[in-house]
Amino acid sequence: MKNKIIQLLLLICCLPALTGCIREDEYADDPVGNFEQLWKIIDEQYCFLEAKGIDWDAVHEEYRKLIIPTMSNDDLFDILSQMLYILKDGHVNLSSAKRTSFYDDWYQGYDWNYREDILYQTYLGSASSGYYTASGLKYKIFDNNIGYIRYESFSVGVGNGNLDEVLLYLAPCNGLIIDVRDNGGGNLTNSTRIAARFTNQKTLTGYIQHKTGPGHNDFSK
Repeated sequence: MKNKIIQLLLLICCLPALTGCIREDEYADDPVGNFEQLWKIIDEQYCFLEAKGIDWDAVHEEYRKLIIPTMSNDDLFDILSQMLYILKDGHVNLSSAKRTSFYDDWYQGYDWNYREDILYQTYLGSASSGYYTASGLKYKIFDNNIGYIRYESFSVGVGNGNLDEVLLYLAPCNGLIIDVRDNGGGNLTNSTRIAARFTNQKTLTGYIQHKTGPGHNDFSK
């Protein structure tokens, strides 16, 4: 398993742009080297070790014992994946040339409350005649004069021009449903751009801190 193949996708951690100024340590291209490199990436770059009360040093001690220099790439991948599952983070994924592991226990074991087939058969209809599409938005007016917008993923960009046209079309409606069920998330800009159309006041929706250094508590204000 080459070091270059291992990719850790920390989608929720905002890292400094000037990472090119930081000297990268050299690791052996073997199971021990890959383990040490991945452990250090989490140690220095993952945002929530302290918030989740995770003793990452203890994790190192536990999992280092399982790393055998002669182990196969598949066995190494399994152990590294199990180590990452301790984070309980659906945004942390380990990828190699043949496999990707991700933590999905956060949504397993719950009843499914969304069925796409019912949505299209009963409400939306077909794309050719049942509803309109603008960027990531599918929309129509129901028979009871209720407007409906289906937004399947915040990762699909929605521009102000799209919103102008969609909301103008739905303006005569007596009410509006914005359906974001089964939306896996994405770009915060898209969600706030839509929400901004429903308030006339500047509204604080949250704060963001950026990871600024290798320490577990190195954050911007």
